[in-house]
Amino acid sequence: MLSLDDVVIAGDFLLRRRNPLATVAELDSYLAGKRGTRGFRRAMRARELVRAGTDSPKETELRLLLLRHGLPEPEINVPMFDETGGWVQDPDLSYETEKVAFQYDGGHHATPAQRRSDIFRDERARDAGWRVVVLTQWDLTPFAPGLEPTAVTRVRSALVERGWTVAPRLRQRRVRHVPPTVQPPI
Repeated sequence: MLSLDDVVIAGDFLLRRRNPLATVAELDSYLAGKRGTRGFRRAMRARELVRAGTDSPKETELRLLLLRHGLPEPEINVPMFDETGGWVQDPDLSYETEKVAFQYDGGHHATPAQRRSDIFRDERARDAGWRVVVLTQWDLTPFAPGLEPTAVTRVRSALVERGWTVAPRLRQRRVRHVPPTVQPPI
């Protein structure tokens, strides 16, 4: 009954960075026991996209949006350091090679204290040589059907500005999707 994105969001929530409700091994073990049941195929498609270490459903929504629009998969909450090795921040999503970080600022970022904190956070990242893109809900939703969400446009622009190039699309044969098997924990 849930969309693929909603199942991925739920999976990321289970494996969240703070106080996770499950481990990757536990999730995989659970899924292995559900083979053949209703919703198994969608759960396995979602499992391919589930990532541990998120802080919010919007991080997941943004990551999936970028992937759907052909951008490379960003890293999630990876610590950023300055040239002396001092911690700067853990951006919501980032591309370390291009030094592009982006933050999803939800409603709680509008309070004066949080806003000041966010400005300081982003200034420190810029001082460390990073390009910072701040996104909100407005950036996730296209202004009209058929238009690209501004989040995608802004992230792509930041990547290109930092030297990333779009890989040419190769003509691919359509292949029937076969769900992967659940891998045992390593």
